[in-house]
Amino acid sequence: MVGSLAHDETMAVAAVASVGAIRSLGIDVEPSLPLPDELLDLVVMPNDRTGDLEPSFAARLLFSAKEAVYKAAFPLDGRFLDYGDIAIDLPAGHATTRTGHRFQLRHLTFPRIVTLASF
Repeated sequence: MVGSLAHDETMAVAAVASVGAIRSLGIDVEPSLPLPDELLDLVVMPNDRTGDLEPSFAARLLFSAKEAVYKAAFPLDGRFLDYGDIAIDLPAGHATTRTGHRFQLRHLTFPRIVTLASF
């Protein structure tokens, strides 16, 4: 089995899967609010694609996706990734790491943002 946990002040989430179906999982939960301006330059990179989403909300989705991907990627490589090491394509529903792994992404956006990354 593989799994991942996340929580914030009001919600806890978990994801579990059989190793035969999925090699690694990561999950994140965030408030369904715009990402604070002071985090934008840290999280949003030129190679991220957000489609036609409102920019500050898209930034929060990027943040959540990158957190989930980090959790799923670390067990595969044992490497620490920065936000710039993860390219997110929200319209396509996938992420690619600098180590070459491609993760499938799924999001819920209400009442909290919950992002699941699987490999």
